[in-house]
Amino acid sequence: MRITAKPPSLLPQPVTEAPTGPSEGLWRNLDYVWWLSTDTGGALARSLHNFAVPLLALYVTGSPVQAGMVAAIGQVGRLLTTVPGGVLADRYNRRRLIVIGAASGAVLALALAAMQLAGFMSFWLLSTLNLLMNIRGGLFDSTTNAALKSVVAPRSVGSAVAANEGRDAVVALSGGPLGGVLMVLGHAVPFLVTCILEVISALSVLRIRADLRPAREPAARTGYLNEAREGLSWLFHRPELRGVMIISTIVNLGINAALTTVVFGLQQRGESPATIGLTTSAIGVGMLAGALVAPVLVRRVPTGRLSALGLIFVAGSVAVLPFVQTLPAICAALAASMVAAPAINASLLGYFMVAVPTRLLGRATSALDVLAMGAVPLAPLVAGFGYAAWGWAGALVLCSGICATAAVLAMFDRGLRTLPNSERWPDHAAEIARTAQSPGVRRRRTDRSVPGRPIHRFQGH
Repeated sequence: MRITAKPPSLLPQPVTEAPTGPSEGLWRNLDYVWWLSTDTGGALARSLHNFAVPLLALYVTGSPVQAGMVAAIGQVGRLLTTVPGGVLADRYNRRRLIVIGAASGAVLALALAAMQLAGFMSFWLLSTLNLLMNIRGGLFDSTTNAALKSVVAPRSVGSAVAANEGRDAVVALSGGPLGGVLMVLGHAVPFLVTCILEVISALSVLRIRADLRPAREPAARTGYLNEAREGLSWLFHRPELRGVMIISTIVNLGINAALTTVVFGLQQRGESPATIGLTTSAIGVGMLAGALVAPVLVRRVPTGRLSALGLIFVAGSVAVLPFVQTLPAICAALAASMVAAPAINASLLGYFMVAVPTRLLGRATSALDVLAMGAVPLAPLVAGFGYAAWGWAGALVLCSGICATAAVLAMFDRGLRTLPNSERWPDHAAEIARTAQSPGVRRRRTDRSVPGRPIHRFQGH
């Protein structure tokens, strides 16, 4: 599960395996520092783009419904290309893919800025460019996560995931205000800065010394569709993760629809882009506060219990939004809704990284992203049509009901409830692997011409 709240258009050889020697501190590992620079440049670029597009759509069209359609079209494009992107990450040199993705993102951001400055921007042009940017994101954005295991030691993966949650909080905290200020300077400025950040991301990955090629034997290539199916199959054959994926889809829909409704509502009542940016940055405040305590909670509290209680807290915080109108109260509710997200994400993504076989990492991660964010393209539509039909309170009541549904399902999902704390993740994942049929594993029949020849199978974790 990955809880993500995005400022709406507004949720992780030969590469060699990760180093197996003594674990060194993350910040003394220069490869990790450059990896983090690469990932952060891309993350901040996405944050600015996702903040600027809906506001630009509102200015261009004057309609929340049309602005929601622009965002939804882009999200559908990303959704449809994420799984193929996972196949690419497990097939080809990840360094090269990251450079290609960052370079194409820079070109598209520059095109958005140029069209706006030239006065050519329209509903269809903005929809097309945003769609292309999201297709690029689906194909290439997951590659940095797939490369993480190549730059840190296995025992440092959990620490790296927790550090990334803190980084995400900082990006969420800064993306809104920065986007709002840049939008005040000019509607094209956020896209120019996005272009610069993509260039920084491309340059940073070139400084990583580790081998970022995926550990894939040529014989393992069975065609794009079969390879994509392996990642999905692995997830669906893990009984402890099946319910989590459904719950994640629902809660991400509720949270992103609520945040998009807030953005639309504030814009419609005349708030400036800077004010909207500062308001949505409250999610970053909540994530940062949660990230400070997440490492301790992940170690001490069983993952299943932590996730269920966290979702209850998320649902309760979103339920406050329909009944508040002042900016301080809205900020407080948004911040509270994201306090539990870092602990939920760090625990469930950490368990996922431990459980998934390395050779499936790109595809399994992209499959998880698709399933977690599968309903998110509906979020801007829920917000746009909901706000137009029922106004602020009615649309946000609907969003809070969606989040409450996820919380109820979490309380009754046995696979989620039984997940232990981080110290017991390897044993729990291994036990599940022993009792569940491993997907993506190609069984060979016993060679009857050689008596007693064993059946070969790939053993994951």
